[in-house]
Amino acid sequence: MATALATSHTLANEMTDNIERINVTGSHIKRTDFETASPVTVIDATQIAQTGIVNVEDLLQRMSFSAGVAGNATNAYWTSGGYGSAQVNLRGMGIKRTLVLLNGRRIVNGGTGANSAVDLNMIPTSIIERVEVLKDGASAIYGADAVAGVVNIITKTQLDGAEFTAKLGAGDEGDGQSQEISFNVGGEFDRGHFVFSASYINTEAVRQSDRIDCAKNEKVNADGSSQLNCFGSATTAGGRALLADGRSVQFNQDPQGDGNSFEAYDIAKHGFTWIPYLNAVNPSQRINLSTNLNYQLTSNINFFTEAQYSNRQSEQIVTPRSISGIKVSKEFAYNPTGQDLELTRRRNVELGAPYFFQETNTARIVIGFDGTLANDWQWEVAYNYGRNTGTDGWTFDQDKAKVAQTLDDTVCSYTPGAAIPCGDWFGVGELSNEVIDYVKYRREGNGGNQLKSLAFNLSGDITELPAGTLAFAAGLERREESGWRNPDSTVLANGGEDSINGDYDVNEAFIELAIPLFESLEANLATRYSDYSTFGNKLTYKLGLTWQITDDLMLRGVKSTAFRTPVITELFGGTNAENLRTIDPCENATGAIAVNCLAAGLPTDFAQDGTTVRTSVGGNPDVKPESADTLTLGLVWQPHFIDGLSTTLDYFDIDVKDAITSVNGSDTLKLCYTNPALYSAYCNTFTRHAVTGQINSLSQRPVNAAFETVSGVDFNTRYTADIFGLSSQFELDATRLLKHENTPFAGQATQSLLGYITEDQGSYTKWRANLGITVKADAWSAHYAMRYIGGARDVNGGGPIGRAVESVTYSDVQGRYFITQDTSISMGIDNIFDKKAPFLTSWNDANTDVMTYDLLGRRGYIKLNINF
Repeated sequence: MATALATSHTLANEMTDNIERINVTGSHIKRTDFETASPVTVIDATQIAQTGIVNVEDLLQRMSFSAGVAGNATNAYWTSGGYGSAQVNLRGMGIKRTLVLLNGRRIVNGGTGANSAVDLNMIPTSIIERVEVLKDGASAIYGADAVAGVVNIITKTQLDGAEFTAKLGAGDEGDGQSQEISFNVGGEFDRGHFVFSASYINTEAVRQSDRIDCAKNEKVNADGSSQLNCFGSATTAGGRALLADGRSVQFNQDPQGDGNSFEAYDIAKHGFTWIPYLNAVNPSQRINLSTNLNYQLTSNINFFTEAQYSNRQSEQIVTPRSISGIKVSKEFAYNPTGQDLELTRRRNVELGAPYFFQETNTARIVIGFDGTLANDWQWEVAYNYGRNTGTDGWTFDQDKAKVAQTLDDTVCSYTPGAAIPCGDWFGVGELSNEVIDYVKYRREGNGGNQLKSLAFNLSGDITELPAGTLAFAAGLERREESGWRNPDSTVLANGGEDSINGDYDVNEAFIELAIPLFESLEANLATRYSDYSTFGNKLTYKLGLTWQITDDLMLRGVKSTAFRTPVITELFGGTNAENLRTIDPCENATGAIAVNCLAAGLPTDFAQDGTTVRTSVGGNPDVKPESADTLTLGLVWQPHFIDGLSTTLDYFDIDVKDAITSVNGSDTLKLCYTNPALYSAYCNTFTRHAVTGQINSLSQRPVNAAFETVSGVDFNTRYTADIFGLSSQFELDATRLLKHENTPFAGQATQSLLGYITEDQGSYTKWRANLGITVKADAWSAHYAMRYIGGARDVNGGGPIGRAVESVTYSDVQGRYFITQDTSISMGIDNIFDKKAPFLTSWNDANTDVMTYDLLGRRGYIKLNINF
């Protein structure tokens, strides 16, 4: 779905009669105009309603200025921000480099413990007045993490009456049903005003197997042609083993067959079909409550408060649990091979498929006072408290220590009813209920995040200069953040996950000046001093210029510094093990990689056993902040001779140094075998099985090593006019990415992501664009939206199929009819032409990049709005 955008001047057009000074995202100085040195995109409530979107992350991630991976309903189990969480990723630079604000203030991170970003699930679209997206580094204005930009979500603070909305949606195949109910009420009283909002959103599951047949890869035929063929996981039902004589064997997979039979392992024959155990959309339920109150205590002092509460319950089906690496004696009674063996991989289908579940509760309250001094300076003091707690787990898991006990008859017993029963793990359907009950347990962990801050801000006019008013803003802030994670006790005992508990505090001071240099030229200067308990102090600055060349044309530019602090998990996280998708470059290797793989003892016909590797991830207490230099240059053109036309063009450049990075497993292996001497640090992060040569362990920990550079151009044009008596609007928003480069360590090779789709970071296509066309009459309106994603190549190459994908265009339509002045009904269809996601060589899950492309296909909705 594409969403029409509005640049900052759009809001100005709507408020030409209002000369009140207000805050614009990107500055603490209150202004009467909306054009600042920094580019700001505004998406208002009307535009949000035209899309039918109920999730903020969907709204933002589909914008042309977003890229890469972020959590949402279709890939929640991939996000590093917390399972089931939803984030936004500006410029494709990562969710940790995008600062999210609510009404200009920070929000507590969300998830199920020690999380790294705000969970946007806590903010329903029904309470949003507008979203302001600052596409510029802004640490001097807002502090840490505003590297790629800032998303400031502004909620409704004034409402006279009530609004009721009900929405039903479903996929073209009848699945993926969704329901939304929201109710907003507000009003004014003698000395103030209030707004209360409540909403319920439910999204039902869609299985990947209902959209695609199987997991596929490319097969090269004898004649050199290519075709796609299905394959399964190397972690098989019934289990497979490495025998003492070096053979790899598969145990019986036929429930009606010979339970003691085994044969040579063949992935094409024995692989496990896992697509039915993954969701294309994960089911979730959300309840959101919000209130806003303003009360005038005196003519110069106002009391205000904001409060939000959110409850999210979500889940993801996962494949049946597995075991690996367990040694079994030839004397073990259930071992049918007569040899000592290692049970290398077994998918325990007898236990069934568990669900991974989450429940989070997030509360936020802001209490403050603001007012005006005798010299018309404005002040504000506010306390901001946020707390998120969550529980997650599996409906069932297996205790791996107990599994090992059932395969060691010096510990277990073959006698029925034994306290520790011996288990027949060799073949499908051989396990007894006693063994299943012994190893099976409900897995559950918990954790949370907390934020507390106290801020004082002051702003006003200092003096009149020949060219205009010298204005300022200044402030002080004290902020404390903490995060914790308590794993399930069984997981903790087995070393599968460590507990996390960390906190830090920061004291900050900033000053900002708006200096009119000439009648048409203004400078904006800002600096912020931040003193952190974890690493010390940091000073950032911003220099912005606006030059109103003519009434029609303005030039603008900003040079600034920014930084990102390591999150709790990067500093204090213990070792946790995850099965991460990893490509072993020694399979089908050529050139230097083939030579180095051979030198490492791998055979020329080496084949990777599966697509995931057990990877240890965790924190590093020595990691420091990363820093960035940002530059934006642009123009705003509003020609007086074409009424209703406005155009902006902005160049951006972001250069990150000492970037906090954990090089993914595929890149680690590729660099190691490209040049083992140069990349020796990578070669020490993994081990291989002594016999099979398969990767059996890999480590990833954050370090300050990387350099990242991103640059591009944003273009927006908007035209509003009356055509044939209809109020019409046309808007095109596009981003041309010019550069996205990563250098893992100083002096090492630079990787360009420009024009590529990665296996775990999403797409960095050169072009992204959104087009919106709206026509309105007195009783109806119609909206067409188009989202364009440019063509791209697979970063890992591959054969003719999936090596590259063509551009993809999605089209959405919505119509709205006013039954009465206060009642309307809307109907919409997303992905109206049912565009399918393209096949990629380096896909994650559904044969495609689920972080970029639409997996659901055509879907529709109907929505009822009542104002009273």
